[in-house]
Amino acid sequence: MKGKSILLALSGSQQSRYATEVCWKLATQFQAKITAHHVVDSHSAWEFLGHEKPGYLKSDRYLNAYQALCKSLFCLGEELAEAYASEAKKRGVDDVCIVDEGNPIDQICRRSRDHKLVVIGHRSHSAVEHSINANEDAAVPHAAGQFMRLSIAEALSNECPRPLLIVQDECSVWTSMTILISMDHVNEIFINSCLDMADGLKIKPVLMCISSGEHEESPESFIKDLRESNSRLATIPMAVAPADSRISIHADKWFVPDGVTVDKKQFQNTLVVIPTRKVANERITVVDSSPAFFVRNLTLPSILLWPEEYSYSLSAAEESKAVSRK
Repeated sequence: MKGKSILLALSGSQQSRYATEVCWKLATQFQAKITAHHVVDSHSAWEFLGHEKPGYLKSDRYLNAYQALCKSLFCLGEELAEAYASEAKKRGVDDVCIVDEGNPIDQICRRSRDHKLVVIGHRSHSAVEHSINANEDAAVPHAAGQFMRLSIAEALSNECPRPLLIVQDECSVWTSMTILISMDHVNEIFINSCLDMADGLKIKPVLMCISSGEHEESPESFIKDLRESNSRLATIPMAVAPADSRISIHADKWFVPDGVTVDKKQFQNTLVVIPTRKVANERITVVDSSPAFFVRNLTLPSILLWPEEYSYSLSAAEESKAVSRK
């Protein structure tokens, strides 16, 4: 990521502030620049107010309300950009802050192609449920919106062409990186990209192999073959864990080779990396579910979703050549 830029999807939420703190740490470690990006969501505003054929009121009433709402959203966006720039200046960070308008998913994906990493804050569903329990009446309108549609982070997990770091809580210093792979599908580009990033972060990588139960090869043989196929994995701790519908990363039924230890309690201080890949027109993960399912159900402080086809080490020119050869 050295010499490259991080795209921060900026909003006014507390989780976005946590994401900002992570970005500033990463920028220092990788000597990377940050582009803070706020999108005025005029798309959702029109979905809320617009009508193809108005009923009791004339169309211009809704159009006027939409224009007034967008103007207010732009004002808030500009205030947010100024507040971010002021805080960045205090820290001696020379960041760029951009305000766009439109569909946030489309705009963030468009901007992401000029960056190595996209970072976004996300309010986990456990936090939403806690808010409902604490103040049920006040939270009902907000909670209903949360469960009726995908959040921006969930939608981006399916669409973003770059590695997507989702920050859900304050992140302490990462002590390790847990890389998830499937025993049924091994992608060397993804594994090496993760190892490159772990080297840059100066943290210890651990490979967790998810077993669907259909793989005929034994865990011992699979790990042995994996190490022989990639010399970089010779000393990397590995484990095999069964996949289940709850994606329990704290499962007890783990196979761990002799002489290798994997501390499951470290997950709160680890960067969990989950590969995604395109199948037909959809993106799936190591357990063949949508990435949004991971985002919705994993309550870790941070989750990194990585498109397998994206190589961390490629320069922009090399990447362009690789794409043209496909």
